[in-house]
Amino acid sequence: MKTIAVIGLKGGSSKSTVALHLAVCAEAAGLAVAVIDSDPQASAHKWFERREVETPSIIREIDGDAFTKLQSIAHKNGTDLLIIDTAGKAESTALAACEIADMVLVPVRPTQFDLETLSTVKRTVRIAERTSVTWVMLSQVPTGSNAGRMIEEGEAAIQAYGLNLAPVRIATRASYAYAMSAGQTATEFEPRGKAALEAGAVYQWVSGLVGCAAKPTRELVDA
Repeated sequence: MKTIAVIGLKGGSSKSTVALHLAVCAEAAGLAVAVIDSDPQASAHKWFERREVETPSIIREIDGDAFTKLQSIAHKNGTDLLIIDTAGKAESTALAACEIADMVLVPVRPTQFDLETLSTVKRTVRIAERTSVTWVMLSQVPTGSNAGRMIEEGEAAIQAYGLNLAPVRIATRASYAYAMSAGQTATEFEPRGKAALEAGAVYQWVSGLVGCAAKPTRELVDA
């Protein structure tokens, strides 16, 4: 079993969106997936309540001290991939998630206020001794004329903090919002749309890094 911690020390950076898209893409690849929703706002759990199918499994737990036990239970239950969706401004919870993670993924918007939180992120992953497996991914990237400049400046800032820059990113797209409000992901809501292609690319990259081999039982994106 592999564990991915999705962290970020500022709210609204698409952590839940990224975590849930990874989970659904992994399930579509034939993996057994569980998500720990540790955000007091319970975004992932509320998404699951709107969902018409009973997977992926969502576990509500805001106490980081319980993560190790939950990880052990997930492993015993045959889970292939455990994803921990953490809250913004919850450094202790993020630290607990990082300490048991095979990979730490940090979605961050390419804005000054968001990028400045990376100094705290760096301290957290350094304490957890997970710096080498931590990757920062730009999220909510605008699609307008200024997108190129914001991407360049955001990527430069990430590298200036000495953190690994993810080669994938997600943009601000309506499909993500519509899908989340319907208890779906973009890969289900609009399988051939740009958001679905982005989410699929993120999953393929992540799965390659952590070694989550697809099981030949389902397709990644339904036709």
